[in-house]
Amino acid sequence: MNHRPLPSKQTQFEPLKRRQFMKASLATSAGLAGVLMSRQPPAMAQDRELKLLTWSHFVPSADDELKRQLEEFGKMEGIKVRMDRVAHLQIPAVHASQVQGQKGHDITFMWIGEPHLYDQHLIDLDDLVEKIGARNGGWTDEVVGRGKDGHYRAIPWYFISIPLALRTDLIAELGENLPDTWEDVHRIGKKLKAKGHPVGIQLAHSFDSNAILRGIIWSWGGKLVEEDGKTVAINSKETVEAYKFIKALFEDCMTEEVLAWDDRNNNVCLNSGKCGIILNPISAYNSARKDKTLIPGTDRAVHQVINHIMPPAGPAGRHMCGAYNVIGVWKWSPVQEAAKKFLDYHFQSEQQDKYLVSSTGYNQPFLNSLSLHPIYASNPKFYFHPYISWYTHAPGWPGAPTAATQVVWDKYLIPDTAAAHATGRMSAEEAVKKAEAQIKREYKRRS
Repeated sequence: MNHRPLPSKQTQFEPLKRRQFMKASLATSAGLAGVLMSRQPPAMAQDRELKLLTWSHFVPSADDELKRQLEEFGKMEGIKVRMDRVAHLQIPAVHASQVQGQKGHDITFMWIGEPHLYDQHLIDLDDLVEKIGARNGGWTDEVVGRGKDGHYRAIPWYFISIPLALRTDLIAELGENLPDTWEDVHRIGKKLKAKGHPVGIQLAHSFDSNAILRGIIWSWGGKLVEEDGKTVAINSKETVEAYKFIKALFEDCMTEEVLAWDDRNNNVCLNSGKCGIILNPISAYNSARKDKTLIPGTDRAVHQVINHIMPPAGPAGRHMCGAYNVIGVWKWSPVQEAAKKFLDYHFQSEQQDKYLVSSTGYNQPFLNSLSLHPIYASNPKFYFHPYISWYTHAPGWPGAPTAATQVVWDKYLIPDTAAAHATGRMSAEEAVKKAEAQIKREYKRRS
C-alpha cells in the first residue's frame, strides 16, 4: 500500500481557521461517505493484488481457463490479480524458497505431500472444503489435502492418471492383442524393440518415473511404507522381484536414452513414431492430435493409431501411482480472505466444468458431481477415465501421504536405485537395501 508523506511540523501544529476547518471537514465527510458506499476503499482496492502460482499445465488451454477465471474474479472484486506458472519439477524449489523468505504468492498449486511438509505455513481451509463438498455431492477422496490433525491445509483439486498409451497398429502387425499384464508388456515390448519401436518408461529424475516405478512395485506386492504411513517396508522379496522386472524391461524392451528422459521425452518418442508403448496421461495423444503428426513414411496421422488402456497388472494386481494435486493459501498472504473467496468461486460447479473441459479430460476431479463428466464419453480413447481411479493411488499408499512421502519423492530415491540395478551397478537386493536406508533416514527426520 502507498503511504502519503506526513505533513510538515508547521502544518501539523498550526491552528486551523474556521473556514479552513469547515472546508476540511466537508471534504473528509464526502470522502468517508464514498468509501462506505463502495465495496472496497478505492486506494486499497487499487493496491491489493492476489497472486496465484501454478504449474505449467501439459494442456495449455487449462492454464488459459484458470487465468480467465482469476481475471474475471479480479474485475468482480476490484482487485488486481496475477497468475504465474513454473515447470512442474521446479515447484518444490519455488515453495522451499518462498517458505524460507515468508513471502511470495497467495494461492499456490501443490503436490499432495506438500501441505504436510508446510502445514505450519498454510491456513486452514476446513470451512471451504466442507462448503464446496456439500454443494457438489461430496468428495471422492476425503484424505487428500487433510493433515494428520484432521484439518485441511489444502483443497483437493484434481488428479492425473497414467494409463498405457500405445500404437495399436504396431501391436497388430506383431499378431498380438493389446497387453493386459506387465508380462504382456515385456513380451510385446521385446518384439517392438526388435522392429525399432522400443518401450519408453523413464528411469530418471522425472515425475513419470517416480509414479510408474511405484506402480510396478505395488503390482508385485511391494510397498514403501506400511498402512500406518510411518513404518518403512520397502525391503521385501516382492520389491526385489519388482526391481528385477524393471531391469528386464530396461534391457529387453528399452534403450539407454530413458536414463536421461524428462516428462516430455516419452511423449515425443510416441508421437514421432518411434516408441510403441509408453505410460502417460492423455497429453501425449492430445499433442499428436493437435500437431497432426504423421507416421514416418505415410500420410496417416499418429494420433489415429494411439489408444489408451488400463495400467498393466502384476502378480499382486493392477496398481498405478497418479499425480494428486491440491491448492492452498499461504499464511503470509495479506489478502487471505480474497484468496479464499477466489477458491470458492473457482470451485463453483460452472467454473469447475469449464476448467475440466479446457483440460480435455486430463484433469480428473475429486468432486462427485463431476466424476462422470460427459467429456469422458466425448472420445472412445478416453473410456478408461471413470474406472482408472479404482487402480490409482497417491504417493505413500497404502498409508496416507506425509511430509516424508513428499521428500522421498522429491529426492527421486526410487528412480535412482531402480536405475542403479537396471544398469548393473547394483544387485536388486543391494538397490532395495539402499532405498530402504535412504527412506528410513527421511522418515526418521520427520517422525
